[in-house]
Amino acid sequence: MGKQPYIPVVSFPEPVHLEELIMKVNSSNDEKIDFVVADPSVGGVLEVAEKFGINGATFWAASLSFLSLMLHFPKLVEAGNINENGDPLKDEKMKLPVSLPAMSTIDLLWGFSDDPITKKAMLAFTANVNKAAKVTKWMLCNSFYELEPAFHDHYPNILSVGPLLASERLGHPKGQLYPEDSTCLSWLDHQPVQLVIYAAFGSSTTFNQSQFIELLHGLELVDRSLLWVVRPGLTDEFCISSLEGFKNRIAQHGKIVHWAPQSKVLAHPSIACFITHCGWNSTMEGLSQGVPLLCWPYVYDQFHNANHVCDILKVGLRVNKDENGLVTRSLIKMKVQELLADEGIRSRVIKLKDVAQKTISEGGSSSKNVEDFINKIKSS
Repeated sequence: MGKQPYIPVVSFPEPVHLEELIMKVNSSNDEKIDFVVADPSVGGVLEVAEKFGINGATFWAASLSFLSLMLHFPKLVEAGNINENGDPLKDEKMKLPVSLPAMSTIDLLWGFSDDPITKKAMLAFTANVNKAAKVTKWMLCNSFYELEPAFHDHYPNILSVGPLLASERLGHPKGQLYPEDSTCLSWLDHQPVQLVIYAAFGSSTTFNQSQFIELLHGLELVDRSLLWVVRPGLTDEFCISSLEGFKNRIAQHGKIVHWAPQSKVLAHPSIACFITHCGWNSTMEGLSQGVPLLCWPYVYDQFHNANHVCDILKVGLRVNKDENGLVTRSLIKMKVQELLADEGIRSRVIKLKDVAQKTISEGGSSSKNVEDFINKIKSS
């Protein structure tokens, strides 16, 4: 027998409550549980379902390129690129799966934090994903074939059902981390077409004082209409107090909110570009609306998403830190101006928007995959 692939050994909590739920439901006279869909990072769920003879699928909320990296972890260990804790053993470029660009061992997901608790959590996450991939029959994902074709061809049980975008059509309120400030939409209505810079960095990015001040002055140097989401916790109280003067200076052409209805903002014709942390949901929303991206990744898969946007799709640009670990105000100004002037990027992202809309329309690749998955469940 050949050498068995290495899978990180991590203790997983037994999902006893799921076992109890299945036994309780299936012992009643009502409808029984016939199928389970689970996040692959939740360890043991599909194994429990399999124990009861129930088929299952996983739903992967990040990019397929990031999934490919997770599934490649055992091979990186075998090749001597990293150790069993995910630490790089040497600083060199290494070959990654399918169409992922070559990457240094020190830039991998597991090297972004020296905190042992964080690293342990990431190892557990990676191990769970690898375990789930071995038992799942199908893996649903928030992507579409034309966005990441090589990964679909490499993993035949992938069913792309994206882009999954927020919808108000059913009249149900959607969950939000913070109350949305919808006044920004009426403000956008009074702005010229493709003139507004939209800046938002998700729910977990944080900036220290030095970086926040550089960002603030960089946005001011751009001197264009601006909609900026400054959520609670983005920076410290000292920096928040400095926003008041900035607000006054941009009062005629800018607006700052705590949280925005992002899908609606990105769909607005006044938006010229999106400065983003490159979380996958934000990335998908931006690309699906044909908005050029200025990529400012903060942690984890965001760096891989930025690589895909800038190096493979070529629909955005990235910012880089200087020798002091800062993205400077002058670089912010230069990159925004470069992005807005690049007609090639705008042309490519508009084409990608059209593809994204077709893929979820009747007969599109994602639409067909949803129908196929429903039929698979019915026949399982």
